[in-house]
Amino acid sequence: MAETPQTTLQRYFPGLAVLRQYRREWLAGDLLAGVSVCVVMIPSVIAYSGLMGLEPQHGLYAALVPLVVYAIFGSSRQVIVGPDIAISLLAGSTIAPLAGGHAAQAATLAATLALLTGVLLLLGARAKFGVVADFLSKPVLVGYMTGAALILMASQLNKLLGIPVKNSDFFPRLIELGSKLGSVNGTALSFGLGLLALGIALRRLSPRIPGALVVCVAAVIVSRIFQLEAHGGITVVGKCPGGLPRFEFPAANGASLSTLLPTAIGIALLTYTEGILLARAFAAKNGYEVSADCELNALGLADVATGLFQGFPITGSQARTTVNDVTGGKTQLASLVAAATLAIFLIFLTRLIEHLPEVALAAILIYAAFGLVEFDVMVRIYRYYPRSAVVAGLTTLSVLVAGVVPGILFGVALSLLGLINRISNPPDGVLSEVPGSGFHDLGNTPKQTLPGLIAYRFYAPLLFSNAGHLVNRIRQLIAASPEPVRWFLLDAQAITDIDVTAIEALHNLHEELKKEGIQLKIAHANRPFRELLERTGLAREIGTESFFPSVHECVAQFNRPVAGMPESKASQKAAGS
Repeated sequence: MAETPQTTLQRYFPGLAVLRQYRREWLAGDLLAGVSVCVVMIPSVIAYSGLMGLEPQHGLYAALVPLVVYAIFGSSRQVIVGPDIAISLLAGSTIAPLAGGHAAQAATLAATLALLTGVLLLLGARAKFGVVADFLSKPVLVGYMTGAALILMASQLNKLLGIPVKNSDFFPRLIELGSKLGSVNGTALSFGLGLLALGIALRRLSPRIPGALVVCVAAVIVSRIFQLEAHGGITVVGKCPGGLPRFEFPAANGASLSTLLPTAIGIALLTYTEGILLARAFAAKNGYEVSADCELNALGLADVATGLFQGFPITGSQARTTVNDVTGGKTQLASLVAAATLAIFLIFLTRLIEHLPEVALAAILIYAAFGLVEFDVMVRIYRYYPRSAVVAGLTTLSVLVAGVVPGILFGVALSLLGLINRISNPPDGVLSEVPGSGFHDLGNTPKQTLPGLIAYRFYAPLLFSNAGHLVNRIRQLIAASPEPVRWFLLDAQAITDIDVTAIEALHNLHEELKKEGIQLKIAHANRPFRELLERTGLAREIGTESFFPSVHECVAQFNRPVAGMPESKASQKAAGS
């Protein structure tokens, strides 16, 4: 069936499809939301550019271009994309050491990183690799965010204290700062702490007020009134060139590309994970659906575009998306309005930020660092999931010691090792009869289900990694049985998959049990499991009569009297025959 123009538009340009059906009553909300988003983002994106050693205009470029691209290709009507603190910190952890303090080199590296990230996201969209982001488990993300928050705070302490430092790594930086505490700039410290307190107070008392904007305006006013730049040793942002970004393909060499690639992979995973979760949350809130493939494609195109127009990697911004939603943003037009407002600022108003004290940006970033830490999630993990808490804690430590990208990879490796361990040693149980309710795993590990019968449930796919564990557990249960076992029933309802190694292990187990006079029975064999047993001939070896739709029917067969025998002896004869 041929696609209609509207269907084609919805598939490839979902933002334009929404705008084609635009309602006049949405306009006021979209206009207000777009202007509000722009006002809120300006101080933040300037601060984020400093994390990579970039001049402030690059933060504005990285905010402008994705707003337009995502509005066309994104399926979410509320998500606002742009520079994000976690992504910027991850990028800065690689770019700043490579650039060596050269702003032009940092700009080239940042644009290259955005381009690489965008290409990876686009390739992921084509190959349906979005599922790879699931390897970033919640404990890994919590551990990464906590480590990132600590690194971010440490990276801004020198500006808050007015102390020059050379070390960029977390612990050496803290040691260097500690050794120079005698030369703290009291004016910078007092001013920075006052601005930090102002941001915290605004957040607590009136969350809807753009705290970062108020802090910046207050910092400029106070600095100009008291001449802090001249008399207090306060450093300001300085000249910010006006005008729109120009197209420029980043000319990075092969060595830089190979160094940036691992970071690009990490950013791509975080970008997709954060972006799709944000899009789904606000789509559910506003009563529509989003496409994961569209989101992956839109984020990739936005990253490529910002890389070609002197920006750096971006993602969906929760703070700006929330502002968009609460101020009435209904469609992607709000994103376009924000882009237009930001373009006006870039062309005519960049002189407003020339006298912005850097300590104000440090205060904004330090406060933002607290927002990276999900304290409620941390408490829940540490209280209810001790093993996951260990993963989160070790991820944080590895981020602090080895750096952001190695720390994330270490956390992912820990999560995968934990998964392998759980699959290799899954929970199991011997089933007990609950009068009137059938047979269940009561967690008390009885020796037998009935005299002569063990009904055993295995809670995992049966694979090469746990087949030996299953066989050993069955041997242990049979050896520990107080009475001779005549039937051993495997409840397979939780066995969703089985591989060739496990098939071979079941074959050997069946032969071993048969030599001991024990019959192997199977209940709840799902269709894929049963078909594989039949295809390999194992079902025929075990016997079709040994398969039961439920544990209850197997037990009934075990207890069924044999013709011509008293019931008390029937079950003994049934198993031995």
